[in-house]
Amino acid sequence: MTLVFLGLLALAWIAVFLPAAVRARRSAPLSTAERFKRRMSLIAPRASGGRWIVVPESYDRLASSSFQRGQQRRTRIFIGLLVASAATGVVAIFAGGGAWEIHLATDASLALYVGLLLAAKRRRTEQDMKLRSLEARRARYEPVTFHEPVRASGGRQN
Repeated sequence: MTLVFLGLLALAWIAVFLPAAVRARRSAPLSTAERFKRRMSLIAPRASGGRWIVVPESYDRLASSSFQRGQQRRTRIFIGLLVASAATGVVAIFAGGGAWEIHLATDASLALYVGLLLAAKRRRTEQDMKLRSLEARRARYEPVTFHEPVRASGGRQN
């Protein structure tokens, strides 16, 4: 009877821990590295048999794509608020009552968002102007060159 109980207990432990062990094996770094190697082989030229060089994307491209995604997100939010304001306005005209309060809250949200967009644009233009100013100053100064070698003690070499 004790052996049957221990056998059932062992089966229960296996049933609990085996799926967890399989999941851990699947998400181990080795399988991630293997997936990376497989994906790299898909995009690598077939004729080359050497090593791959992974080069990070340029900062300008990352910044540009990030700005474009943000711009699209801001446009979607603005259009959503604009449509919501128009829809609540139409509902308020026909329904009246408490719908006007909802419409005014939507209008206030739209006005606040437009204000935030304008402030963000002003900050971006100020940053661009400051950056251009610094680049112009840097371009005006010539690099310093030393014509005579100088000793560590401060005197001239002969």
